[in-house]
Amino acid sequence: MNALRPDLTDYRPYVEMLQDTLNEEALFKMSMTDVIKILIEQAISKHHPDIEVVRVRKAYQILEF
Repeated sequence: MNALRPDLTDYRPYVEMLQDTLNEEALFKMSMTDVIKILIEQAISKHHPDIEVVRVRKAYQILEF
């Protein structure tokens, strides 16, 4: 399978902003790739709820302390 490598250079500041927000209280930091994967998963779930997304990224959980 060929890797998909879209040029998201113009969107880097927005991705970094989201990454910083998600990593504020994180024990393990989230990569930009995982941030983009989460956004894609959320968009698919919202616009195509009948499609089950097979997640192939690290699992992240919000822990309340």
